[in-house]
Amino acid sequence: MDYLKAIEIAPDVFWVGYVIEDDPFQCHVYLIKNGDESILIDPGSMITFPVVHEKITSVVPLKDIKYIIMHHQDPDITGCYSTLEKLFPQGERYIVTHYRSETLLKHNQWKTPFYLVDKNDWKLKAGERELEFVFTPYAHFPGAFCTYDKKSGVLFSSDLFGAFMPEFELFAKSVEEYFEYAKLFHEHYIPCKTVLQNALKHIEKKNLKIIAPQHGSIIKKEIINPLIKKLKDLDCGLYLMDEKVSDIKILMTTEEVCKHFINDIISHSEFEIVLENLFYHIKHNLKKLKKIRICGKSLLTNNKICFEYDDFKTNENEEEFFLITKYLYNEKNKKTGELNIYMGDKLTQEEEKFLNLLLKHIISPLTVSLEKEIMFIVLKKRNKFFHKRAITDNLTELYNREFMEEYLNKKILEAKRYHFPLSIALIDIDFFKKVNDKNGHLIGDCVLKEIGKIMKEFFRGSDVAIRYGGEEFVIILPFSKLKDACKRIEEFRKEIENYIFCRKKHIKITISSGVYEINEKDNLKNLLENADKKLYIAKKSGRNKVIC
Repeated sequence: MDYLKAIEIAPDVFWVGYVIEDDPFQCHVYLIKNGDESILIDPGSMITFPVVHEKITSVVPLKDIKYIIMHHQDPDITGCYSTLEKLFPQGERYIVTHYRSETLLKHNQWKTPFYLVDKNDWKLKAGERELEFVFTPYAHFPGAFCTYDKKSGVLFSSDLFGAFMPEFELFAKSVEEYFEYAKLFHEHYIPCKTVLQNALKHIEKKNLKIIAPQHGSIIKKEIINPLIKKLKDLDCGLYLMDEKVSDIKILMTTEEVCKHFINDIISHSEFEIVLENLFYHIKHNLKKLKKIRICGKSLLTNNKICFEYDDFKTNENEEEFFLITKYLYNEKNKKTGELNIYMGDKLTQEEEKFLNLLLKHIISPLTVSLEKEIMFIVLKKRNKFFHKRAITDNLTELYNREFMEEYLNKKILEAKRYHFPLSIALIDIDFFKKVNDKNGHLIGDCVLKEIGKIMKEFFRGSDVAIRYGGEEFVIILPFSKLKDACKRIEEFRKEIENYIFCRKKHIKITISSGVYEINEKDNLKNLLENADKKLYIAKKSGRNKVIC
């Protein structure tokens, strides 16, 4: 195609724009040839005007242009009109726009009267040709609208469907490629996703054959619907602005990572997951880096969490790598942690800007995430402490009766289901009341405390020692048949008989015990009752005995 000439993109619809060299923000001008009621759409700026003027007059004489559509008030659309107006011969002529644009355009003091689309039922009858106007507010400006030519099926979409193109293409080549360029153009202009979806909903109702935006490329019928579908999911609204960085691509990339990062902090309580996802976001956007390692460290709990590329060897000397360190401070300005990023390669200027801008915006929420993690660790420790206190006897530090009931019920069910033996021993200190009466309760407590210590050391890991109440104890022996359990408890009886308690007082005691092995019919109640019966026999038959 010869871009120096007017190009017919649909019957009697012409592209009369000008290709500005090295400009991703190309501005298109369109012309509908319609006899003496021809329509010029977005006439453009003075940069493009000399060529645009020549192309217009190659299609129609200036006197035939009756309507000049100005989709908005920006100079890339209106900049040339003061000059163009002087070139028009006398005749009936109108500037077609929305009242929001007219409030600003009237300050140009043009002589051409306005035809306001919102005051004329959003339609324009130009001879036999009828134009319909689609109101698309805030895409990209308050009074935004598009123009639909019913005869040709062309939608002149102004900024909507525009794109930042690295190289000039009059027609879009593919949905995927064009969407990426359109994404750059829309995300930071349109305030939110709802605005874009509202605009697209109204546009979809038209029988579109071509979309002719003011910027980007013309979109042919076969890629219109797939493009609209992708645009519907576009998360618009660039809220991240910076006093030092003005590169839109860096700002958009940073904001995208920030959005994911904030979502991670909201969705996940674990600092480790937040940091891991941050690592992958940075890794994705710094693809040239062969080695990168991110470490988050809590200075209060001294926990350190690291994520790294496979190429980064854990044992490599961190001092040999480029390092960025950011400290995390809480609301009291106390240093609570640090974020270290180690890189095996030096960043490009663009990558460095991105990383510094990202870190600038994530440090505060990252601090919140770290504080949540610290709080979680403290609460976890506190809960563990209180749970231990709830199931532990304070004096002997053995498990208590409440724990025993829950644990023993569980073991009874397991023993029956998986057919393993389970025995219990009920132990009582012989004549313990005499120890208290003769030596006082403090010595009695000393005896109980020391017997608890002996139990914890004597019984194996799978056995559980419990203070049942007063001077009574229960030993739960999973995987022990009656014979083995009796042997073990007898050994313990001898240990106690030979032990000297509370050394200064030289206390000697003995114990009696009843041992019982569970059968299929037993539950917690009869298990304890049967063990208690054996204990009763041990006491009645002289004490210092184990009865099975």
